[in-house]
Amino acid sequence: MAWAKSVPRGARYDLTASGMIDALGEHENALVVPPEWADDLKLDELCRRDMAEAATEAFIAAVAERYDLDPGCITPTIAASTAITHVLLALIRAGDHVVVERPTYEALRRAPEILGARVSRLERKFEEGWAVVPERLAQLLTPRTRAVILSNLHNPSGVAIDAKTMLAITELASRVGAMVLVDEVYLDYCFSNDPASAIQPACRVAKNAVSWSSTTKCMGFSALRAGWIVTTDPDAARAIRLATDYLHVYPPVATTRLATRVLGHADELTRKADAVSVAGRRVIERWLSAENRISWVAPAAGLTGVLRLPTFMQDGVFCDHLRQRYETQVVPGTMFEAPGFVRLSYGVPLDHLEQALANITAALDDLV
Repeated sequence: MAWAKSVPRGARYDLTASGMIDALGEHENALVVPPEWADDLKLDELCRRDMAEAATEAFIAAVAERYDLDPGCITPTIAASTAITHVLLALIRAGDHVVVERPTYEALRRAPEILGARVSRLERKFEEGWAVVPERLAQLLTPRTRAVILSNLHNPSGVAIDAKTMLAITELASRVGAMVLVDEVYLDYCFSNDPASAIQPACRVAKNAVSWSSTTKCMGFSALRAGWIVTTDPDAARAIRLATDYLHVYPPVATTRLATRVLGHADELTRKADAVSVAGRRVIERWLSAENRISWVAPAAGLTGVLRLPTFMQDGVFCDHLRQRYETQVVPGTMFEAPGFVRLSYGVPLDHLEQALANITAALDDLV
């Protein structure tokens, strides 16, 4: 996040976004908002403390319906970024052992370190399709391990952990009394409650799993800062609810009221997001078929993936050159502990994406 906040704005071809464009706006994928969204939302009610409990309960009910779970399994949070710390504050103590995937989003490894946990790393390798290998995890678990932290879809690669592998991970963790904590902010691109589905929310795979998501990455409502934490373990759910008192007590009424309505349109929003994802990924695949200096593991869904640069090329140097000479911005893989890679978003207009990819080819011509 420090890099994201410091990078200069205004690149002509910006492929750094991590999710859908804002759902409300003047663009072809904008949500057509029903009149009742505004007609019965009263400013005084959005600013009254006595409305907080009812608004929170309605939001919880909407999340519970989406996951087909009891409302007691759901805890609201301020976006998914807060959920990471929220869950750790509830379940982890200083000195506990935690296993965190690598490469990963920085907060997933830094938050447990800040809280005093001892962190080991579970390698996800490009040559193995960025897969989580249960046998590798088994070698890291100890009697002091309290959590295994993953992302699904994987951030930065977009690769999915299928339900069979997730079950194997949770079973290994349960042998040492550990929870499996899964950042699922990108899973909405392929969300399913079907028990036969190959990819499912972790909380539906095993009791010792906790996951979180938000209205940001797939639904296009980042500004709401609306998120939720889900687990079917009653003790974990209780601890997570109690931790709320040390964070936000109640989420903002305006956030929960609006987010409840967003979840009422979740299917429409995720269909739009999937269409954007599929179209952008096809453009990338066509470009890669002709650009043999670059490779990737195709994401399962979502709008981001990581490209492997030619051997010995430094991602930071490449990104700087690409920005300065071709006005094109991607994220250095080093920001995700993946040196030699770059992360790019393909959720942009297709003509914009095609030109950005042509610029990447030109930058490679300059440097290789």
